[in-house]
Amino acid sequence: MKNRSRSYYRHQRNRAIKHKLNILTNVWSLDPEEDNDHSWIAHPGKLSKAKLNCSCDLCKYEKNYNIVKPHIKAKLDQMEKEINDFLSE
Repeated sequence: MKNRSRSYYRHQRNRAIKHKLNILTNVWSLDPEEDNDHSWIAHPGKLSKAKLNCSCDLCKYEKNYNIVKPHIKAKLDQMEKEINDFLSE
């Protein structure tokens, strides 16, 4: 394990909080001025370990429209090619 300073961990925590706060304001449309009573807006430090799971069509496009992910499609194409090569011999 690398020896890292407190400033490194503080930076990473603040980066994660900033990213998740951006999701709350831009994707979930929570306004920090209006929604001050929401616990994540009132105490943004809670976002450091929060899981912002979203199942909307934009975030889960492949799942909702039954599209195979590219790395799985590449593996399937490779397997199909190997099977065709084997059968052609």
